[in-house]
Amino acid sequence: MMTGNINPEYRYISIIAKTWNEVYLAENLLTKQKCCIKQVLIDAQLKEKFQQEIQILQKIKAYPHPNIVSFEESFYYEKVTTQDKSITFGCIVMELGITNLQQYIQSKKQSDPDFRFLEYEVADFFVTMIRAHSHLQQIKIAHRDIKPENIILINDENLLFKVCDVGFGTEIIDEESRSRTIGGTVTYQSPEVYRAFKRRKPQAKYNPYKSDVFSLGLVFLFFATTHNITKQQKEELFDDDTKLQNYLKEQRKKVKELYPRIKGVSKILKLMLEISSDQRYDFSQLSQIIEERSYLEVKSPAKINHKHLQSINNLEDFQLDIKNKEDVQLDLNGMQNKSQDELLKFLETIAQQIKNFQMITLQIKLEMSCLNVRTIAPIEKILSRAQKLKELKLQLWNNKLGNLGLLFLTKAIMRMSDLKRLTLEISNNQLSDEGINNSLPLLEGLIQMEELKLDFGLNHLPMECCEAFFTVICAMPKLKKLDLNLESNYMNQVLSKLLNQSLKKLPLLTNLAINFSNNPMHNEGFYDLGESISELENCELVLWGSQIKDLGVEEFAKGLSKCDKLKHLNLTLWNNQITKKGCESLGFVLPKLQKLSSLVIDLSKNRIEDDGVRFLAKAFHEMQQSLRELKFWIENVSCTSFGLRYVNRFLTTQKKLRNINLNFRSNQIGLDGMELLYNGFGQATQLEIVNLILDHNPLGDEGVNTLFKGLCKLKELQRLFLSLENVQGTGNSVTVMLFSIKSWSELKELHVNYQKNDTDWADDINLRNRLSEIQTTAKINIELKTINQQIK
Repeated sequence: MMTGNINPEYRYISIIAKTWNEVYLAENLLTKQKCCIKQVLIDAQLKEKFQQEIQILQKIKAYPHPNIVSFEESFYYEKVTTQDKSITFGCIVMELGITNLQQYIQSKKQSDPDFRFLEYEVADFFVTMIRAHSHLQQIKIAHRDIKPENIILINDENLLFKVCDVGFGTEIIDEESRSRTIGGTVTYQSPEVYRAFKRRKPQAKYNPYKSDVFSLGLVFLFFATTHNITKQQKEELFDDDTKLQNYLKEQRKKVKELYPRIKGVSKILKLMLEISSDQRYDFSQLSQIIEERSYLEVKSPAKINHKHLQSINNLEDFQLDIKNKEDVQLDLNGMQNKSQDELLKFLETIAQQIKNFQMITLQIKLEMSCLNVRTIAPIEKILSRAQKLKELKLQLWNNKLGNLGLLFLTKAIMRMSDLKRLTLEISNNQLSDEGINNSLPLLEGLIQMEELKLDFGLNHLPMECCEAFFTVICAMPKLKKLDLNLESNYMNQVLSKLLNQSLKKLPLLTNLAINFSNNPMHNEGFYDLGESISELENCELVLWGSQIKDLGVEEFAKGLSKCDKLKHLNLTLWNNQITKKGCESLGFVLPKLQKLSSLVIDLSKNRIEDDGVRFLAKAFHEMQQSLRELKFWIENVSCTSFGLRYVNRFLTTQKKLRNINLNFRSNQIGLDGMELLYNGFGQATQLEIVNLILDHNPLGDEGVNTLFKGLCKLKELQRLFLSLENVQGTGNSVTVMLFSIKSWSELKELHVNYQKNDTDWADDINLRNRLSEIQTTAKINIELKTINQQIK
C-alpha cells in the first residue's frame, strides 16, 4: 500500500480496491472532502490509453450529469524503486462512493435473504440509468463495460446511484457501426459482442450504444430480481437464440409480477433485450419513448387509510378512486370504535364501488374490530369480484369471525386460481376445529401458490384440526415460502411431525417461518423440527414457552448439522427449560453451517448461566463462515461479567459483522463485563448498526463510561440504540455520552434510554444545553428519568 503524500494536496487514507490498478480513499487537504483516487501504472503501451481516458473524463466534466461520477482532476508522479529505477503512475481523482451495486445487493441479501427493492426504487433506478447513458450518447461517448460493479452508490438514504469507469469507454467520432475492439465483462456482454469474443476476434462491427443498452438491460434484471446470470447460463443461452429468447421472456414476466405497478416495465426490458441489435433501441430512443408514453412511472394504488376514514362525514359523498387500478390497499383500522351497524354500512359502501375485475393485488386490513359473520359479507363480495388476483393479504386478527365467517372467506378465495401470494391473519377470531376442518380444504386447489402465510394463533384450536393445515400446504407443490403461526393453541409435538412430513413434499421450498410457541412441544417436537429443515436456505423457528429441555436441543442440533444450505437461522427459544448443556450442543453444531451469514438466537429466561453463554459465544468465535448480522438475546439467564469473555472474542474475529443486536438485560454484569466489551468493540471497528440492551445490570458510572469509550472506536457506526435503564448510573455519564458523538462521523441515528438512574434537573439542563451545541445531521434522542431530550 502507498504511504505518504504523493500529491501535497491529498492525503491517502486506505486502499479501496485492487485489480490491474489500485483505488484509494483519500482526503483533499484543502477542502477536507473525502475523494477517490485511481492509480494506474504507466508504461509505453498504457500511456496513450491513459491519456484517452483523461480526455473522455474531461469531456464529461465539461458536460456533467447528476448520475455520472464526477471527475475532479488528474496528475502524474514518479516513484524510485529499490533498483534505482523510476516508474510513473497516473492518478485520477473522482467523487467518492459508498459501495458498488453488486456489493450492495449481496450485503442486503446476506442480512435479508428475501431482500428486493421497492417499486419506486426500481423505477427510479431504471430511469436515471437510461438518462445517464442517453446523456453520454448525446456527447458521443459509449461506456462499453456496463456492469453492477461500475454503478456506484453515492447516498444510501435516497439510493442515489451513479455510473462510473466511463473513462474505459470510447469516444464515437465517426459512424456508429464500424469495426471496433471487443471489450466489456463477459457476463454482461451483448450477444453480438459475446459471439465475437467466443470466436476470439479482437474486433467486430457493432453499434456500441445498442450493445451498451443490452448490457444495461441485464443489469436491470439483476436489480429487479437480485439474481445474476451465471457464466454457465451465459454459455448455454447465448449460443442458442431460442433458449436466450425464452430466458429473457421469463425474466421480463418475473419482473412484471414482482413490480406490477411500474408502467411499461416489461416493454422497456423487451426493447433493451432484443437479441437482434437492429430491433434493439438505443438510449436516445428509450428516453424518447419513456417520455412520450410515461413509461416507468409507478402507478399509485387505490388506498383508504386512517386519514381518509377520519375525514369522512357523509358516506353518501364518499368516493373511492379505484377505476382501472391493479393495486388496492384498504387499511380500515380507523373503524375500531364503530358499532356493528356503522361498520356494516361503511363496508357495504366500499363494496359497491369496487367493481374492478382488473385487480392484481389486494390488501384489506381491519384488526381489533367487531368484524363477524354478519359484517364479513361486504368483504366476501369484494373478494368475489377479484378473481384475477395474484396477491391477497387479509389482516383480520382479533375480531369475531367465527367458523362461518372463515368459511365465507375461503369460499371466495378458492376461486382465485392465479393466486401466487396469500396472507391470512386470522388470530384470535373465535375459531374451532370444526371451522378449520370445513374451511381450509377449500384452498387445496390453489396450486399456483408460491408464498403462503397462515396466522391462526390464539384461537384455542385442538389437535383435531392440525392435519387440515398441512393437507393444504402439501397441495401447493410450487410453494417457495411458508409462514405458519399456530401460537397459543391446544396443540403438541404432533405439529412438528406433520410439518416434517409436509416439507418433504415441497421440493421448491427454501424459506420457512413457524411459530408454535406456547404449545407443549416438549423434546420430541423440537427433534422433528431439526429433521425437517435440512433443505432450507432461510429458517425461523419461534418456540417460546414450549417446555423444551436440553434433550430436545441435543436432538435438534443433530438435524441442524445437516443443514448445509442454511443462510439465515432464527431460533427464538425464550422461557423454556434449557440449561448450559443444551447450549453446548447448539454451540457444537453452529460452526458447521458453512453458508450461514445471518443468525438470531434468543435464549432469554432460560437458566443457561455463564457457561451456557460461553458455549454459544465461543461458537460464534470459532465460525469459519463470516456473519454479517447477529442477534444474541440472553435476558435474565443468571449471567455475570465472566460469561462475556467469548463475546469479547467473537467481536474481534467476525470481521464482516455489520449489524449486531445484544440483549443482556437483568443479569449480574458489572464493570468487568464492560471492560470486555470495550476490548471487543475496539477490534470490531467495521460495525455500522449496534443495538445493545444492558438494563438492570450493576454497571455504575465507571461501567457506562468504559462502554462508551469502547463504542467510540466504531468509526463506521451509523446507528446506535442503547438501553441503560436502572444501571446504577448518575448524571456524570451524560457528559461522556455527548462527548462520544464527536467520534462518529458517519452517525445517522442515536437513541439512549438512561431512565431510572440517579439523574436530576441539573443533568436535564446540562443535556439540553449540550445538545444545542452539537453540530451533527444525525437524529439524537437521549432519555433521562421520564424526560426525553432529542434533536433532529
